[in-house]
Amino acid sequence: MIRVLASLVLFVCAAQAQRGRLVNGVERLLYVTDRQNLSIYDINNGHKFLRKLEVPDTGAYKGISVSVPLGMLYLMSNRKDDVVAVDLKTEKVVWRNQHAPYPDSSAITPDGMRLYIPYRGADFWLVLDAKTGNVLKKIPVARGENYTDGWPIGSIGPHNTWVNKDGSRMYMEVLTVPYVFVVDTKTDTIIGKTGPFTKGVRPFCVSDDEKYVYANVDRLLGFEIGLARTEKGWGGPMIERVEAKTPPERLRQIPNPPAHKPHSTPSHGVNIRPDQKEVWAVDGVYGYVYAFDVTQKPAKLVANIPLFKDPAEQPHPGWVSFSIDGKYAYPDGGAVVDAHTHQIIARIPTSEKLVEIQFDSAGKPIKAGHR
Repeated sequence: MIRVLASLVLFVCAAQAQRGRLVNGVERLLYVTDRQNLSIYDINNGHKFLRKLEVPDTGAYKGISVSVPLGMLYLMSNRKDDVVAVDLKTEKVVWRNQHAPYPDSSAITPDGMRLYIPYRGADFWLVLDAKTGNVLKKIPVARGENYTDGWPIGSIGPHNTWVNKDGSRMYMEVLTVPYVFVVDTKTDTIIGKTGPFTKGVRPFCVSDDEKYVYANVDRLLGFEIGLARTEKGWGGPMIERVEAKTPPERLRQIPNPPAHKPHSTPSHGVNIRPDQKEVWAVDGVYGYVYAFDVTQKPAKLVANIPLFKDPAEQPHPGWVSFSIDGKYAYPDGGAVVDAHTHQIIARIPTSEKLVEIQFDSAGKPIKAGHR
């Protein structure tokens, strides 16, 4: 009996050690995809590493989403071209499917009930029931054509997705296509498109008021700005091109950059700070993040943020995300950045696919961010 009780105490203590620090009754965890499985970090405790979450037979992740009401985390895994749903409480796989080739970067409606997934091997998005994984709707959008004037990018299908604040609209991007498509989630039909941009769109983000689309485009270090809507309806033209410049000292440090650019483009990563005042874009070749003040026109550069600790390091960031409260920026490249001072405050192995999830004191999810 004594041994059983001792074992039980050790088990409980070990389980408690897996939990993050509670601040005002809230546990804030950062789920970061690795090559395989995920690492979990405690945001409330200086982004301290807590543990691994193993998801069998998955890897090479292309997207990540969370349903708070269902308590589920979703991974788009390129290892077997499947979508995988994981119960956040048990950390076990609930369902997985392979509806179409190459599921990519998804978005989920705020009610946590419908997943919108682009399939890069096809020309459509599928809307999945987040509880069962069953297909609810198919949305034909487009399929690109590879460039013939240099810098081919390989696969060219549906790629990235963004949802507005109330879940009434989804924004969709297809590789090499110079538009961002706007979809009404009541009818799951295209109601407009922003563009054309100067080249095919890569990662993009949309302002909370849905006035602007900020888009990485092929071959540009920086981003372009388009109108998400005009007086005529949804969609609008590209109105501004924002070019970043790699600092001269960095060009001297790396006189021979990679012949093949990561993601085949200088900037593959853009996001808007939750207060809507700054847009951040990555420099995937030289290892920087650039912050631009977008409260003024034209947008103004306010910070060059090197992600490397030593100039000899050559991180190649391919994304940038923010914490729910907007305090932290998480560029892919191994750094946590104070989003207001623009200073690196921690170094953890970040990735392109990560998300913050908040839990109450009982371990129930209460809020989640997005990529």
